[in-house]
This record gives sequence, structure tokens and C-alpha cells, in this order.
Amino acid sequence: MRLGVDFGTTRTVVAAALEGRYPVATFSRGEWLGDYVPSLACLDAEGELRFGLEAAALESPQLCLPSMKRVLSAFAPDEEIPDLGVSALALLTGYLEALRRALLESSNLPLRAGEALEAMVAVPANASSRQRFLTLEAFARAGFEVVGMLNEPTAAALEFARQSPNALSPRSPKRYVVIYDLGGGTFDTAAISLEGRRFSLLSSEGISRLGGHDFDAHLLALALEGLGLPERSLSQATHGRCLERCREAKESLHASSRRILVDLSAELGREPLVIDLDGYYDRCLPLIERTVERVEHLFAALGAHGLDPSDARQLGALYVVGGAAAFPPVARLLRRRFARKLQLAPQGHAATAVGLAIAADPEADVLVREATTRHFGVWREGEGGREKRFDPLLRKGDLPAAGEPLEVRRRYRPRHSIGHLRFLECSALGAQGQPDGELCPWGELRFPYDPALLDHPELDALPIEEGDRGALIEETYRYDPDGTISVEIENRTHGYRRRFHLEARLPPLGAPAERRSGR
Repeated sequence: MRLGVDFGTTRTVVAAALEGRYPVATFSRGEWLGDYVPSLACLDAEGELRFGLEAAALESPQLCLPSMKRVLSAFAPDEEIPDLGVSALALLTGYLEALRRALLESSNLPLRAGEALEAMVAVPANASSRQRFLTLEAFARAGFEVVGMLNEPTAAALEFARQSPNALSPRSPKRYVVIYDLGGGTFDTAAISLEGRRFSLLSSEGISRLGGHDFDAHLLALALEGLGLPERSLSQATHGRCLERCREAKESLHASSRRILVDLSAELGREPLVIDLDGYYDRCLPLIERTVERVEHLFAALGAHGLDPSDARQLGALYVVGGAAAFPPVARLLRRRFARKLQLAPQGHAATAVGLAIAADPEADVLVREATTRHFGVWREGEGGREKRFDPLLRKGDLPAAGEPLEVRRRYRPRHSIGHLRFLECSALGAQGQPDGELCPWGELRFPYDPALLDHPELDALPIEEGDRGALIEETYRYDPDGTISVEIENRTHGYRRRFHLEARLPPLGAPAERRSGR
């Protein structure tokens, strides 16, 4: 069966492709009944890791890790998660194995034991490449057959097109849709082309650590202030359970609510507390305003794609998706700013999963093309004692041919004896082309420009000397659809080269170069 799997910050939603229909899976286990699986990992009383529905059923866990996706985004795949004793990749794999069991044993989907689960998966548009690699690798290790990966806003655009088929009519003036996706831990906004049933990511903006989790944290802070308790007095497990109670209280709100009841009696032994919503919304408003600023920045950049953001006829809608978008002050501010172009998804929390299921369905007849959503580059040695300079290799918005990797080449004649390359990913570039916004270091490598150093076992221990321009060096970077990047560095003058896979661990710095046997 082909599935769309939206691994979210607080919940994971699954939709299936069934003969032109895309139903959302519901799960039942004990007292649990819902159309999602909690994105939750906990240590039980014996110190064993439990995930998803099993974790949610624990009465007194030693440790809970809510908003697991947000936590994972800060770690490399092989990096150990503090207090859990497992790597980020092992943690996500364990969760997805539990999700697979839940689909087979506890969902309403017509699945047979041992049936292959083919999954279209997604990541935030602003996700780093290592987050993309982590997601794909964990799904594969958990037993899913991954048929593709989309950015979450692109998947939501597919669901929008299903809800609004007239927008795809050849006679329609609609040329694009803007997705506003506010989830539990991340915010994305993206412009997606609608022309000719070709869904191309035109431009994207995002904030990787802003979502419903932050609204929950503000509510908990207000509740603890009202109870006269310092937040630091709570254990990690108690803090996690209190955040979960605040999330439940927040999700009970509607547009006409005036107060909110926060019941932490089971966790703190205190009476339930009534909190005035005006003060709570005021605390959250700056966060929501940051998302609107990103949307306005996105609209301002559309002219570069031949679109006129002032022409309302070209815009299909500002389509609002994501579980946290149901928070009343979000819709209130968006209506004030974008008025009639605003359209709320019927199932905001499930829109991405449904869009993924559509993309996974070969009968849906849609073509999707994704652009890169971050800049990737390298710091190089400056010449003549100058400061190091940044060379952007892949730029945000680069669009590869459908299904093909992007390749970038650099040729130069260095003055240095050793190339010391430090790689970096960033969400923006400053006016002078320097990295800006959210930065993600990728590590570094050394390459011997001087042939006398070719077999030296410890290049990192040698000083980098500067002289006359030497051999011709060629670097070839390959960016694959799974977010991994590899580079081949070749000394074309002296006939040797080395290959590096940058998303995985770099080979030992002293590993021998591959020699060519001629030109």
C-alpha cells in the first residue's frame, strides 16, 4: 500500500492512496482513539524506550521527550541524544518501527501482515540537509519502502489543488499558491507553482524552531507564575507532562473563548487555574508576527519568478495548514493582514499527509519539482594573509532537472600547499554574500595541493604554506535528492583525486588519494 507519512513535531499523520481516495488513518489502542500517533519517546520504569502509542500509555515514565522532531533537528544522525543513550538515527528509527507496527496492528487501514508499506515522506522546507538524510535513512531502516520525499508546503499544495480543482483549470488565471504551515515545532511558508499541474517550489521561507510547542511553553509559564512555582523546580519528566496538559488546554480553544482552564493537579497537586486569554495571546503575538513577516518577505521575492504579488488574480490562496494554525490568534492576525485571499484547510493537521498520499499515487497524474531551500558553501583560505572567504556552491532556489542531482564544479590554481575546506549550510546570505540566518556547520576536510604531501598521514598537523600558483584543481559537488552531498577533488595537473561524502562521516584525513593512470 502507498502511504503519505507526515512525521510532525507533536503528532504523526498517515494517509493512504486507495483507488483515487486519500483517507487519513485512525488508530485505536486501549483507551486511545485518534487520527494520529503522538510523536513521543519515553523511558519506562525499567529504563526501556517506548514510542508513540506505547509511550502515551505509560503512567509514570522516567523521562519523556515530547516534540521529538524538534529535538532531532539539532543533532547529526550519529550524535547521541543526552539522557537517552541512543543516537538521533536510532531514536527516530525506533519511533518509525513503532509507527509501522501501529499501522499494521492498530489502524483502520486494510493492511495485511507482511504487506510492503511504500511511503512518500516529508520534511520542513527549511530543513537542513542532514535532517533530510536522517529522515530518509530512518524510514528505510524501520522497514518502509520510501518512494520519495517532498517539502511539507509542496505536499500541502497538492492537497489544496484537490480541494480547489478550478485553480488548475487551463482557463484559470491562478498561477501559484502560498502555503502557511505552522506546526508543532516549525514554521514554513512557500510559493508553489500551479501551472499545468506542475507543482514547482518557487520560493520558501521558514523558522525552524517556532510552532505550537512555543505557545504551550508560554501557557505553562503563565500557569506556573499563577501558582507561584519556579519553572526550574520541575523535573524533566514533570515538565514534559505539564507541557502536554497545556497543549491539550490550548487545543480546546475556539474563536469565542475568553478564558482557559489549565489543570495540572495530577502533575503538581495544585488546584486547576483559570487564565485570562488576553494576556496569554499577548505573549504569543510576537511569535505569530514573526511568521507573518516571513510571508511578506516571500511575497516580495516573487517578482524574480515572473509573478506579480500585487495581482490578486494570480494567487490561488494563502492556504493555512498545520496543527498550530488552529490557534485562534493565528487566524485572527492572518485575516487582518491577508483578508479575502486566506483559505483554511478543512483538516489542517492532515493536509500534508493527504498531499503526500496524492504524490505517492501514480494515478494522480501530478508532476512535482523541488528546489533547494538552503544555501550550501565552503570557507576557503584567503590569499596574501587575507581573511577566509565564503564560496556559495548551492544557492537557495536552485532547481535541478526532475529526479536528477544537482552538480556544481569549481576550477582554480591555488597558492597554498593544502586545501582546508570548511563546509556550511545557511538559510540566508548577507549583502556581501556571507552566511546569515540559521547556520549549520557540516565539518571540514583537507586536500593536498602539493603532490609531495599526497601520502602524508596527518595533513591536519602540517602548516598551510603559501607560494606561487600551482596545479589545476577541480572540485565537483553532487547534491542528491535525499539531501546528501558528495565532492570529488581532483589535481588535474598531477593526476590524483579523492572523493568525500559530506553528509556521512568524512574519511580519515590521512586516507590515500586515488591516483589516475593518465589523462
